[in-house]
Amino acid sequence: MGKQQKKKRKKSSSAEEGPLYCTVCRQTWFGGRGHVHGVRHQARLGALLGRFALKVEEARKTLTEVKVEKYDFTRHEENFWCHCCNGDAKKHITNESLAVLYGGLLEHFASLEHLKQTNKFWWEHKADKKLKEKFLLSGDVYEKFKIAVAKAVENYEEKEDEYIKQEAEYIREVDRRRQEVVQAAFEVGFTWMSLNTTDRATFYRWTPGVCSHS
Repeated sequence: MGKQQKKKRKKSSSAEEGPLYCTVCRQTWFGGRGHVHGVRHQARLGALLGRFALKVEEARKTLTEVKVEKYDFTRHEENFWCHCCNGDAKKHITNESLAVLYGGLLEHFASLEHLKQTNKFWWEHKADKKLKEKFLLSGDVYEKFKIAVAKAVENYEEKEDEYIKQEAEYIREVDRRRQEVVQAAFEVGFTWMSLNTTDRATFYRWTPGVCSHS
C-alpha cells in the first residue's frame, strides 16, 4: 500500500473517530459513527420513534375524519417537535377564526423538506426501514386531505350560521316577552291611577299580583 493511500485511510479513520453528537441519545460520543449500531442507541431510538408514532397515528386519523373547531389561541397555536427534522412545526392550521386539528402536522409530513430530513435521519441513526413510511405523507394523500378540509370547513361554517340564526331568534323572543311584561305593567299602572279610592280597593281585590299602594 502506497503512502498516499495510507494517508487517505488515516484521515478517513480519524474523521470517523471524531466527536459525534447524537440527537437521539442527547450525548456526544467520541467513538465515531459506530455508536449508532450499539444496543443502547437502538433501544433509545426505538423508544423515541414509538412515542413519536403515537402522535402521528392520532394525526393520521383526521385524514379520513377532518376535525374543525372554533379558534382558541390557548390551544391551537401549539407546536410539535419533529424528531426527523430536529425542529418545531405547527401542529394545527388556523386562520384566527377556526382551526383544522393536526393540519399543520400533516402539511409538514407531506413537505419535501421533511422527506429529505427523514431520509437523512434514517441513514444517520440506522433506523428500521420498515418504519419510515409511518412518518411520511405522500402528495396524493395530502391533496385528498385538503379537499376534505374544504368540505369540513364549509359544513362547519353552515352550522355556525345556523347557530347564529337560532341565537338571534332566541334574543328576539326574549326581547319580545320583556316588552310584553313592560307593556302589561304599564297598562296596570295606568288603570290604577285612573281609579278613585273605592274603585282602587276593588281593583286590588280582583287583580292578581297587584300590591296595594299607601
